[in-house]
Amino acid sequence: MYKNLNATVLGVSGRQSELIELAMTYGFRGLDIDIVDLVKRTQRSEFEKAARYLLSAKMMVSGFETPIDLDSDDATFEKTLAQLPATIEIAGKVNARAGFLRLPAATDRLPFHEYFDVLRKRVDRIAEIFAANNVMLGLYFSTALENRENRQFKFIQDVGGFLAFFNACTNKSVGLVIDTFNWVVGGGTFEQLATIPGNRIAVLRLADAETLPAIEDASLKMRQLAGTSGVIDNVRIVSVLSKAGFDGPITAFGHASNFGGMTRDSIVAKSQDSLDNVLAGAGLPTFTRRPDMIVESTSPLVLEDIGLEA
Repeated sequence: MYKNLNATVLGVSGRQSELIELAMTYGFRGLDIDIVDLVKRTQRSEFEKAARYLLSAKMMVSGFETPIDLDSDDATFEKTLAQLPATIEIAGKVNARAGFLRLPAATDRLPFHEYFDVLRKRVDRIAEIFAANNVMLGLYFSTALENRENRQFKFIQDVGGFLAFFNACTNKSVGLVIDTFNWVVGGGTFEQLATIPGNRIAVLRLADAETLPAIEDASLKMRQLAGTSGVIDNVRIVSVLSKAGFDGPITAFGHASNFGGMTRDSIVAKSQDSLDNVLAGAGLPTFTRRPDMIVESTSPLVLEDIGLEA
């Protein structure tokens, strides 16, 4: 497994070059990118120029949020789907591992069983585009109230429904995003984890919680860095998935509200510590890297300092 940085979820912002610098400075081998931003910059110039920092750094592009809404109406979905091949082609050119796609937790469109079939067909169509570009489509679900409130019909809110949907998909490019907060809150077991082939896991997202909520009470802001309280046994989860053959990206996925007043460097450093502790606890190799002094990164990027080519 390798450490991966998702800056957005941690509340860390910056230019692509700055985020690459942060990732490299603190020993991350991969990062999640904003694919929409990369596509826009490619359209303004050319791919080689838009992606030059990613390509020069040889940083692994672990994933990106797929810009399509599974809960959209038919006309909107078809329009967005038609635009997707150009986006995923660029993702393939930067050797992105996976695009992440959230299954709706609730909907106003149809009851569960009818909606299940509609979305399964949609996901299989999306997966064909991903397969053509050698990119995995990583599905995930959410237990958070924020993703289901004010909707009429319940959809995927727990591990049982999540795995049933995954198993119903026919395209082998479909994989799973394993999020330890959602997994545990959603009723997942270690035995279920052990049955998932490692090569069908897009990314492992680690989080903790002060107390373990019921699904009806779960909120995004409850997510803490792994190891904060130990309520979620991230070490055991990592051990189980390692034995199942997963050797991909592992990402700190605490909520940004936990880092108020902290500098970008301090947030990324703390995330590194969280991942290192879990990996070490699971008996897996890791490498901690730090600059001599942690300061907020506000100066212009000096490419030579981090081994990037201009």
